[in-house]
Amino acid sequence: MTVVYGILMLAALGGMIFCSKRQKTNPAMQPIAFVLLVVVCVAGFFLMKDMGVFGSSSNSLLSNEMKFYASQGYKAGKVLSQNHAGKKVLVITDPGFDTNENIKGLIDQVKAGFGSDNVVVDTIALPGNQGDSPMPLFMMMKAKDFDAVVEKYKDAQVIISTIGLPSDAGAMKFWKMKERPALFLIGMPAGGIAGLPSALANGEISGIIISSPNAKYDVSAPADMEKAFDIRYVVVDKSNFDQYKQYFGN
Repeated sequence: MTVVYGILMLAALGGMIFCSKRQKTNPAMQPIAFVLLVVVCVAGFFLMKDMGVFGSSSNSLLSNEMKFYASQGYKAGKVLSQNHAGKKVLVITDPGFDTNENIKGLIDQVKAGFGSDNVVVDTIALPGNQGDSPMPLFMMMKAKDFDAVVEKYKDAQVIISTIGLPSDAGAMKFWKMKERPALFLIGMPAGGIAGLPSALANGEISGIIISSPNAKYDVSAPADMEKAFDIRYVVVDKSNFDQYKQYFGN
């Protein structure tokens, strides 16, 4: 529609100029010029609106949700910085992370919360074109796939996964690593993962972010990332696992 509004505005502007030049010899052109002026103004308004000059409710809503999503990265970084400050962080996320503004915002906040730029981002490598699959990555990946990306970054001492763990997480070699990196999860796939509750309860998983039972969805995200986080989410770890264990199944 942007092109249509632009063409309409230019055509009306050209007609208005033509009429204004002829109205001295032809008074009937004056009301036509006025109508065309109105068309120029209206088309110009919708052109700018379509281009986002005035913003839009949908853009505002998207921006608001992106802030809430990014707040999880800040909180994860903040929590992990307490015991792992200065260490290298690997964030495992969905394919296309380098062009996904939502994920990029999350990563920026991980760095802000962790207080370091020593953060690398990668995804799970699966055969074929992941981008063409209708299934989310956590449903396709296996223990060996998760282990492969961990092996790729042997120097990473902290791992944050935004895609959860594979369904056969219990078979991951990760658990048997001599110097196992701290593992933190952002979000949890529906249905949970076998073994995840016990791994949280005994501290094998440093923490996981889940939706708060008291989450509010009809509010604006505060500029303060920690306050934004508290409106929507909660961190579950071994210290408060009993309080939230009903959300993780068996």
